Amino acid sequence: MSKPKLHSGLMEIAVSELIGYRQHTIVPNVYWGLYLQHECDLLVLDQNNRFTEVEIKVSLYDLKQDFKKPHGHSAKFISRLIYAVPIELEQKACELVPKDCGIITVRFDEHSKKFVASWLRQCRHKKNIAKPSDDIINKFYQLGCMRIWTLKKHLHKYF
Repeated sequence: MSKPKLHSGLMEIAVSELIGYRQHTIVPNVYWGLYLQHECDLLVLDQNNRFTEVEIKVSLYDLKQDFKKPHGHSAKFISRLIYAVPIELEQKACELVPKDCGIITVRFDEHSKKFVASWLRQCRHKKNIAKPSDDIINKFYQLGCMRIWTLKKHLHKYF
């Protein structure tokens, strides 16, 4: 079996396995409903009701373009930002990603024949971030459930 081409969907799965989708609620492509000024590639809610945004970057160009966005990934209730990049971008990510952001690398593991993610640089939650309201948390759960049904519909040609 040859090494498959890495794309954002495979990176999302590898990162979700690293972060722990059984311990945290992780929803891909979140924008609508949470009063955000940007789309989060992955939005993670932990047991302490803190949100983490994970930005998936598949190329150096993609990574560089992210720093030109006017929103700067700021949101009143997201307490940390992590960038996930292919292992080949490890050095460039360390140079470009701000020091207060985390970095995760994704590589293909020949032994298991799957993509795996690893922490390159962890980061702490910012303490001065507003706690999300119950309404925001409930909307986040609702968006996650909606994402499941949208994906199921895409799997079946009859809908």
